[in-house]
Amino acid sequence: MREETKVFLEMVARNRSERLREASPELQTHLTMDDSGLRCALQVLKDGELVRLEFIESATTAGKQAQFGDYVEVAMNVGSLAIMFPEAKFSRDMASSIYQSVLKEARQRTDREILFLGFVYDDRGNIKKVE
Repeated sequence: MREETKVFLEMVARNRSERLREASPELQTHLTMDDSGLRCALQVLKDGELVRLEFIESATTAGKQAQFGDYVEVAMNVGSLAIMFPEAKFSRDMASSIYQSVLKEARQRTDREILFLGFVYDDRGNIKKVE
């Protein structure tokens, strides 16, 4: 199960990387997999500098309070992050509610401008923006 999840998350990350390169060819991406194999982060780089970190959560890790610290830390230190949850576990409305909570907490902890993007992905790895 863990290996299957890892392979699927890698596919979602590839899809996201392709979309990013299509929209902004100057961006590069680098995937980092969590030791558990149940979540990963896509580093979005421009000229070798980190401009955003995008967390891709699995059904096991999505929505867990334990991840909030990571999100807030990235928001405070990088200023730009994205979070992706599986649509099978979180509808767009449910994901939006969690994303708003993360953004609210991050804004309370820093005066820095924060760029936040939220997404859900389906069982085919298609990524959909959450408002």
